Amino acid sequence: MAVLVEAISIIVRKDAISHRIPGGMSHFRSELPNRTFCEDDRICRIGFLSPEETASFADKLQALGLDFLDDSGAAMDFAVVDQQHGPTTVCTWLAFGRIPCDTAGNQVSACWLDDSDSITTDELTLCAGTLSTPAGWAFESSLSKNFQFTPTATA
Repeated sequence: MAVLVEAISIIVRKDAISHRIPGGMSHFRSELPNRTFCEDDRICRIGFLSPEETASFADKLQALGLDFLDDSGAAMDFAVVDQQHGPTTVCTWLAFGRIPCDTAGNQVSACWLDDSDSITTDELTLCAGTLSTPAGWAFESSLSKNFQFTPTATA
């Protein structure tokens, strides 16, 4: 299975939520700041449009008990993933790629928990068949179809 990645996404390991956050998934869901949540059986995703919103939620996750980076700078319990470029730090447990999202051949960015040393074309096809998206998401009105980069204003 795989989860959609649009704009800037935080991908969280569900095993970390259940082991490290008091109240587990129920408490985690109560802390979500928007309606971009989606999940598969092993990871979940929440999306943001700005680095500031992303950093704020990452801080909240750490306050809840999750670890972001280890001493080497690699992602531990959650990772930040860019729609165009993938994980923003080393993340050995997460795979990222473009996968089909419908029978028309449209593709989206997605992540899935990577248990292997490499991802095959068959695995990408399998992930595409089980893509998790937020409630109400449709490709036609999505950032995947209408992506635009808006740089942060500088003074």
